[in-house]
Amino acid sequence: MILGSVNANREAIVQIAVLNDYKQIKAIKAVIDTGYTGDLMLPRAIVDELGLTLRGIQDAILGDGSVKLFEMYAGSVIWDGQVRRVEVNASETECLIGMGLLEDYKLEIEGRSGGVVKIFSL
Repeated sequence: MILGSVNANREAIVQIAVLNDYKQIKAIKAVIDTGYTGDLMLPRAIVDELGLTLRGIQDAILGDGSVKLFEMYAGSVIWDGQVRRVEVNASETECLIGMGLLEDYKLEIEGRSGGVVKIFSL
């Protein structure tokens, strides 16, 4: 199970570790964005810091329903205690966890500031 919390802006936040191919680890706090269909979106500065490998260009559907092209990088995360390969989209926004990473998991959010966020394996 993955635990997080709801911040003062009513965003569901969890902390995860992102790894590059050299096993360098960076802990990040990411907002859960159920409108984002990708796995993980990271600011370009973090992608550059980790030296992630560019894999191509990818469409992603944003929360407002718009489609945007993003550079897609290969990376890994520690997710529910296991290392999991993910597609990382680089952007100039905050760290986001999308529905791709939540696939086969159940998400529970207490919808209030300070509320608990729980992510369970199905």
